[in-house]
Amino acid sequence: MDLETNIKKGLKEASVYGTGAMDSLHIASAKLLQVDEFITNEKPNKSIHRSKNINIISLYDL
Repeated sequence: MDLETNIKKGLKEASVYGTGAMDSLHIASAKLLQVDEFITNEKPNKSIHRSKNINIISLYDL
């Protein structure tokens, strides 16, 4: 995985969906690794759930 590419994809994620910096990098990394789902302990009302690039699952919903 190329760090510079991942950072650029994270920046785009943040600018499009308004996600936080670390959340954007996590989503970009998950996409580059071609994961199907991203599981988080963030509450469903947090910004990470705005992303449409990957299926985000909150532990609060399980």
